[in-house]
Amino acid sequence: MRVFRPALVALSLLAFAPGNAPAAPLDLTVVPADARWLMHVDMEAARGSVVLQKAWDKATAMHPHLEQMAAMAAGMIGTDPRKDLRDVTFFGTSLDKTEGVMVIRGRMNRAMLEKMAERAPDHETMQHRGHVVHRWTQKLGLVFSPPGPASAAMFKDDVLVIARSEAAVQGALDTLDGTAAAVGDKSPLAGRVRPGSIMVARAAAIDPKTRCPVLRSADGFRVAIGEAAGKSFYRAKLDMNSAAAAGDARSVVAGMESLARLRWGDDAAVMRLVAGLETAVEGDTCMISWDAPAAEVWEVVDKAATEWMKKRAERRRWRGRYGGRDDKERAGKCPLERMSPGEGREPAPLRDDEF
Repeated sequence: MRVFRPALVALSLLAFAPGNAPAAPLDLTVVPADARWLMHVDMEAARGSVVLQKAWDKATAMHPHLEQMAAMAAGMIGTDPRKDLRDVTFFGTSLDKTEGVMVIRGRMNRAMLEKMAERAPDHETMQHRGHVVHRWTQKLGLVFSPPGPASAAMFKDDVLVIARSEAAVQGALDTLDGTAAAVGDKSPLAGRVRPGSIMVARAAAIDPKTRCPVLRSADGFRVAIGEAAGKSFYRAKLDMNSAAAAGDARSVVAGMESLARLRWGDDAAVMRLVAGLETAVEGDTCMISWDAPAAEVWEVVDKAATEWMKKRAERRRWRGRYGGRDDKERAGKCPLERMSPGEGREPAPLRDDEF
């Protein structure tokens, strides 16, 4: 789903700002019946998370420019992800993630978004059952997204559909309209959503090109991560292709637990979190569950972040002392400025075709 990476970057930066709102859990009427996988991010549940709220507060205290970047992004797209977006649902009818669809729900400036599409290279529009589908060419790429075709349509003023092809957008519009079937009760992607889930992912098949060794032996999975009643939680169900593979998956989790005990065995706070991890195998299914008080999770996350920042500062001082970049000159700059191309490097030799 590389086409969606710019959106994911923006959401990760902006969606978890503090706020109180009712949750927006997974709505399966958005997902077509022939979907092979889905992922849902509940922005309102994220904004209600103790861990994520504290993380945002700490991040903005350490990097005040984050608030400025958030405000700038809100001005550019006409909506503020920190408070306006309710949820985002990704899904695909094939295992090729680049052919997936993204449905965004929340308060949006429809006129501004449509004007942005109209200014895009090779912009065209087409009608589909009373909906206007915009298509254009993404020539330069955005953040991590490569150049290529893109399409989008506003189903309603508060529902935006984005995909690479207009056919994928049209299919999503048909599902939203009710003219195409959505995920039914018997679908492997169906089922209730655990209250407080911030991210839910389900797959009825696995891409054979996956880089995850465990999933190479899986037929499907279900994952939920979130926070409810003051507790953080993680749930996973791995449908493996054999009982032996299910046992291997459990062994991988046990190995990770052992590594954690070796690395942080003397840290009581970390060990309390590790103690909340449980695994079970039944036939060819591996179940993983973890629970911990959100306050204790934040205690460990905050400590780890502080130690990481301290080590990062030490590395910077070392580079400055031994001929590295001048951190004093770079101090206080926005990360976008600090990542300017070629900074701190000698220019490459001219090629024969450069004059």
